[in-house]
Order: sequence, then structure tokens, then C-alpha cells
Amino acid sequence: MSEEVPELVRQWVSVPGGSCDVRVGRDLVEGLGSVLKTVAGRPEVCAIVVPAGSDEGLVERLRRQVTDAGFRAARVDAPSGGSARDVGALCELMAALGRAGVTSDDLVLALGDADELSLAQAACSVWCGGVPLAAVALDLAGMLLVPASPRALDVDGREEVASFRLGIRYLFCDPLVMDLSLDSEATRLSLALMVATAVADSRPTLEHLWDATPQIMEGDEDVLLDQAMALLKARGKLASSTAVAVRQSLFYGQDFVRALRPLVPAASEAELLGEALRFSARISAGEGKLDVDDVLVQDELLERLGVEPIECELEPGAMVEALRRERFARSNRFLLALPQAVGRVRLSSVDEDLLAEHAAAWCDAHLPEE
Repeated sequence: MSEEVPELVRQWVSVPGGSCDVRVGRDLVEGLGSVLKTVAGRPEVCAIVVPAGSDEGLVERLRRQVTDAGFRAARVDAPSGGSARDVGALCELMAALGRAGVTSDDLVLALGDADELSLAQAACSVWCGGVPLAAVALDLAGMLLVPASPRALDVDGREEVASFRLGIRYLFCDPLVMDLSLDSEATRLSLALMVATAVADSRPTLEHLWDATPQIMEGDEDVLLDQAMALLKARGKLASSTAVAVRQSLFYGQDFVRALRPLVPAASEAELLGEALRFSARISAGEGKLDVDDVLVQDELLERLGVEPIECELEPGAMVEALRRERFARSNRFLLALPQAVGRVRLSSVDEDLLAEHAAAWCDAHLPEE
């Protein structure tokens, strides 16, 4: 991979209620201030949201960019990692924005991963009726998820139930400050998300990802970011659709992940999502909807991207009950997001006998080898 600074890649991504200006390029952090200056007609306050444990060198670089643009920089510390998903963190962040004097005419600049940027997005969507938000993604999951489908916040122990709609105005993706290593959990999760998005979007999108896989797995960061940009655009298109059924296709695999997380705590989120996609595709094929060849294509693509199957001991009845409990916590109907064809993922009812049959087959296939 060349270390030369390439030409800036810029793309507008549709998000619910507007669009996000996404910019990708090495050393993009330098010069960021000139972009932020255009957000506010008269620069006043810019709150820099800093998750715990952040690189202080990067924080200082951002502060300089903000002040050079004419803003009064106000540092706002925030929780990091999973702690950022709790609704209590939202209240704390809004209180901190108030102490910093942030109004709807000001600006928030946040850095972080998917959880941390989702928290900032939630706060900016409700503070003073909406505050412009610019974000610096520190990993691939933050880039891929937050603009079009930020993570909902946890409430009283219930995962991802509080959603907020106002999006990010600018997203900056600088590979020199992002963790793009293939062995990082954020990248591995993003690769599984890419497969889910491609299957939900279209066959050309799936084929494009398939063709790029060898270069991605060889560590070509430019190809990886190119695919992330293309699939972010696809996620934005799905999230901004006027059809509720299309927007719901972004849920592909998510119920399965939340249901199995407490039952298989040793599995990573990337592994659980991979299993969710495999299981959902097989259910759809069992219903006579998804072509078996497409099931195998998805399987092989996950394998090519290093999203391996898991091993666990799990009772089929416990698996089905966890899925039902997860769905009924969010809806009065038991519907799962299933790929009826490539480019068509829909919430669908599932025959109880078919679900039990596939759950039993899944549990048998994933028993640890003796």
C-alpha cells in the first residue's frame, strides 16, 4: 500500500432527513477546519466530544483545526465503548453540551467508534432542537454504521431500543487515524456488515464486493475503504427509502445477534452476525424463497472475508425462545428479516415447525468437535 496522499474522495450519502458529506483521504484531519468553517455562518462554539482513552495527540490536532476556523473550542469528555450505548450517557453528554454553551447555531465535532459516534449523534439530534454534527471515524464500523444507521441506545438493560434520527452533517475518514487492521473486531464486524448490506441492496453490489475480496484480505486499505464507501452509500439508500419494508432490510441479522449474544458470550459480534446471515438465508431457502445458489454464495463470501462459523453447545428450544423474546420485546408480531432474493430482504413470518427444524440443524452443526 502506498503512503502517498491520494486525491480526496468525497461522496454525498443519503441519510434519513437529509444527506451526509463523507470525505475519505490520508491526512484528512489536517485542513478539516476549513470545511467546518462553512457549517456555521458565524463561528462561535465548537464542542469537541472526546471519548475516554482517546489519543490526546489527535485531540490536540482537532482543537487546532477548530480554533483556526474561528471557533471557540470546548472539550467535552464522554464514555467510550459499550458504556456509550447507555441512555444515561446521553443525559450526561447533553448536560456537558449545556455547560459548554452549545446552541443550535453552533457545532459539535465528535471522534470515536460506532458506539461513541452514535451517542454523539443521539445528543445532537435532540439538543436545542438539533445541532450540526461533524464526526471523525476511528474505525470502519463507525464509518459504515453511523451516518445512515446509528446504533440505538440501551435503556434499563434492554439493548438498542432508543433511536434518534437527525444525522451527521460531515463524516471524515482518515486512514492514518483509523484502525483498519483485518484482525480488529471493528473491521471484522464491518466485513460481515458489508455482506449483509450487499445482499440487502442488489446483485451488482454483491458481485462488486465479491470481486474486491482478494485485495481486501491482502490488506489493501484503499480497496477496503472503496468498498466501505460504496456500501455506506447503499445503506443510506436503504435507510432513506420511502418504503418501510425497504428500510427494515437494514435489520438483516440483527435480531439473531442480540438473541444469541447472552447465550454464546464467547462469540464476537462479527461471528454472531455471520451466523445470523447463514441461518436467515437457510430459513428463506426452506420456505422456497431464496435460491440455494445464493445461500452458498453468501456462505462463501463470508468465508472469503474471514467470518468463520462458531462452535457452541446450545439447545434448539433455547435458541428459538431467545429469538422470540427478542422480537416480542420490539414488536407484537414475530417477524424475522429474511432475504427473499438478493436485493430483497423483508420482515417475514416463519412457520414454527420450520423454525424449530432449522434451529435443531443449526445447533447440531455447531457442536464443538471432539
